[in-house]
Amino acid sequence: MVWDQSRTARVLRAVSAAVARASEGSTLRAAAESLATSAQTAVRNSYCYRWLTAEPEPDVVVIDLRETRTVGPFVRLLERVVDPVERAWADSRLASVTAGVGAALSGSRTGQLLAALLEPPESENDRETE
Repeated sequence: MVWDQSRTARVLRAVSAAVARASEGSTLRAAAESLATSAQTAVRNSYCYRWLTAEPEPDVVVIDLRETRTVGPFVRLLERVVDPVERAWADSRLASVTAGVGAALSGSRTGQLLAALLEPPESENDRETE
């Protein structure tokens, strides 16, 4: 299942839109955006972020971790477990309850503020395509 087409993604988008509408002009939102911008700047200027996002050098060897003895078994376990768990979740009562709670929260001011605070910052690639 593609993340953008999942129920969770739809609910989160609806909550995010509702929070954006409810918090428009809010001092708390302006403070949260300022804090998020500062955190984003700090992270992007960090050595770890630059190292993780740097283009690989041409002479760097890439290793498929699925073929290693250390990480491979864990990856295979995840591949075997994730699909059945996802199918079980889709048909579970808990999924419908959480969807109902999500729908209820998406209409509340608290839920809308939480969604706005938890929304990831726009990436540079998204800004370039607009």
